[in-house]
Amino acid sequence: MIKLLGACLLAASFSANAPASPKLPSLKEYNCLVLNIYREARGEPKAGKEAVGLVTMNRLRDPRYPKTICKVVYQSGQFSWTADTTLSKRINQKEWQLAMNAATAAYNSVNHFRATHFHNTSVRPKWKLTRIAQIGNHIFYA
Repeated sequence: MIKLLGACLLAASFSANAPASPKLPSLKEYNCLVLNIYREARGEPKAGKEAVGLVTMNRLRDPRYPKTICKVVYQSGQFSWTADTTLSKRINQKEWQLAMNAATAAYNSVNHFRATHFHNTSVRPKWKLTRIAQIGNHIFYA
């Protein structure tokens, strides 16, 4: 119940903080954000997709990470899908649209969701980070 409540509160805070007229990065940078959400959170609930986008944006603002969205996404060893050469190039249009919506929300968010890391519940990394939320099949850390 707590996990569900946390996800609902997180989802509500995303939509409450979205500006009326979104400002977006360059098309290239925006597509990197969308693709990262699509590959990492396809099939996850809306809040999970947006949280993956926020992790990407939080890293962009963190001095320990690169200074463009694409460099954050493609930084070696950070997002597992970037190393998978077997991924299908075929895109599910409905899921792509949902990823675009999540990317816009994450890019424009003034939310204080401070996660910089996440993993699927099926793995157990030995990170020394503070667990802050579980949304869908992902656990988020700061």
